Amino acid sequence: MKTPREILFQHHHSAQPKLNAVRHAVLAREPQAIGTRMSLREILHSLRWHLAGLSAAWLLVLILHADGGRTPILAAATPKPPAPQVMLASMREHRRLLSEMTDAHPPESQPRELFLPKPRSERHAGILIT
Repeated sequence: MKTPREILFQHHHSAQPKLNAVRHAVLAREPQAIGTRMSLREILHSLRWHLAGLSAAWLLVLILHADGGRTPILAAATPKPPAPQVMLASMREHRRLLSEMTDAHPPESQPRELFLPKPRSERHAGILIT
């Protein structure tokens, strides 16, 4: 019994010379691409959409970076952050004012204990099993 592939090859075997003639005619019309060099115009023509996209991107970059002399004014108007000592003093004063307003005074007799994390070597890994 013949496979469907063999049946198709046998049925279209007569068309093979006609297809070969068409292939040869097409190849005869095309210049041989092997060993020929592309001209600069052909290279640029093949890259036209890429170059248009890159040109648009660079134009956008130039527009965004056009400052018109406004950058130094904006940089001078930006306030500098205060020194860390000033920020700490300000935070302490703010905390004191908040505690006065909410009447949440910590007892003066007991000093607040600061939480200091222990080094990892002193931690004990405990596993709970139920």
